[in-house]
Amino acid sequence: MQYPIILPGRRITDSLLNSMHPQFAFKAAHTDRSSTTAFAPDPDLVLPLAGSAVYQVQAWLLYGAGSTGDFKTSWQVPSGATGNRAVLGPGSTALDGGADNISSRLGVHNFSTTVNYNGVRNSTGNMAFVLETATIWTASAGDVAILWAQNTSDGTATRLGAGSYMTARRLA
Repeated sequence: MQYPIILPGRRITDSLLNSMHPQFAFKAAHTDRSSTTAFAPDPDLVLPLAGSAVYQVQAWLLYGAGSTGDFKTSWQVPSGATGNRAVLGPGSTALDGGADNISSRLGVHNFSTTVNYNGVRNSTGNMAFVLETATIWTASAGDVAILWAQNTSDGTATRLGAGSYMTARRLA
């Protein structure tokens, strides 16, 4: 189904036209976190969602981590939202400095489930890639946000890199 439905005679307004565009959030600069396993929203990857709506959300994450700290994610969604998120990225035991021949994590999880990705390239500067996507049915308005932290506390920073981005497209 297309959103929004435009019936004959409906007035075309700036609000209607703007509701047709997907929302984007992107990281213009790196965010580094060290010595913490506590989830926190990424300061850049947050988007508002309307209540009583359906969205398709994708997060393209470029991360760098040492093999001790690693990288873990979870999602914040509006209260009462339903759905699951699908993930694609390096497995929790993957390790190859060239990220050429590694085990992968492919799964479907609840929004609040902790998903661990290994510091596959063992470096904050050498990035690895994660795709997380979901269809979200909202009951109330609120933000969708990528929460992340180190999987194991480490003084060497874990980085969510510039160029990471998130999109939300309203479906209904």
